[in-house]
Amino acid sequence: MIYIKEAILHIFDLNSNEPIFSFAGLDLTEKFTMDYLQAMIEKVEDSDNMKTGILTEDNPLSQTFSTIQEDFIEMTKTLSDKFFSITKINPEIPPADLLFVFFTLDEVPHLGLFKLNYSDSITHYVSYEEEILTNQLIVNRSILPSARQAIQEGMVLNLNTMEYHIIEKKHMIAELAEKVYYFTELFLEDKPQPSLKENISIIKKAVQKTSKAFNDEEFQVLADTKEALVHSMTEENVIDNQVIAETLYGDNHAKKEKFFEEITEMGYVDRAPAEVAVAGPKYSKQKFRLDNGIEISIPIDLYKDPEVVEFINNPDGTTSVMIKNIEKIKNLF
Repeated sequence: MIYIKEAILHIFDLNSNEPIFSFAGLDLTEKFTMDYLQAMIEKVEDSDNMKTGILTEDNPLSQTFSTIQEDFIEMTKTLSDKFFSITKINPEIPPADLLFVFFTLDEVPHLGLFKLNYSDSITHYVSYEEEILTNQLIVNRSILPSARQAIQEGMVLNLNTMEYHIIEKKHMIAELAEKVYYFTELFLEDKPQPSLKENISIIKKAVQKTSKAFNDEEFQVLADTKEALVHSMTEENVIDNQVIAETLYGDNHAKKEKFFEEITEMGYVDRAPAEVAVAGPKYSKQKFRLDNGIEISIPIDLYKDPEVVEFINNPDGTTSVMIKNIEKIKNLF
């Protein structure tokens, strides 16, 4: 259970290109504030883009994080100062406010840090000049994301173990002349493990490269890969590359060796935590796009049922798809 104890918002002023620090926390008696804070925490924890890492004792920020419970406001200002010092000299990083939340999860202290990127919105304002009241339109360039909107960057840190969960994006860093994950690499000065989404992408690319090397039918192997991934996530809550290799390649040691070589080179983390619910509904269906423009979506539990669908290899090298035993067709217009 989440219990929010303190929260504070530090602002990045677009006019001065400097932070405006708050000297008091948010009003936690407001229900909409509590709902918003809860939503930010869930957006990190429930994302398939979420990565995990652990800050070691010699990490430059470990001491600051470890004392944040003693002086929450001052420590968040210190952290914000470092964060804004990175973003303000790199115009490719979207300007944003920083939201800090101190909370307990199952009685364990945690810190949430969320980057709330600005967006433009039109609003009204009332001017009164020369005794004439006029309603005008104005662009507000500092609109924060709503509780329903996705956020691109945020972190939840376990203050006891220093294990963190993070979602982030690469941005161009002027000094390095390349796009990097500045949140972890420059701010946290750490490198987390790949996210669930990244691990799945690595598996997919490794399977594609293996298929190409052995002239296998890629669409069929990728369909089997998705089925193996869903089985691993559903049954074990991990992505087990050994199980996936066994499912796809059986006793073909040459293909297994090629597959393991590819995933190792791309940085795959074996038996990384994974839940099919977090991975999203797209993993519940096999989806195909044919070269004639037809798209097919088949529930994953029906894909291997020969009484429902069959892929037929024709003598001329083409493939036919047969959908069987249909009692009723509904147009989804």
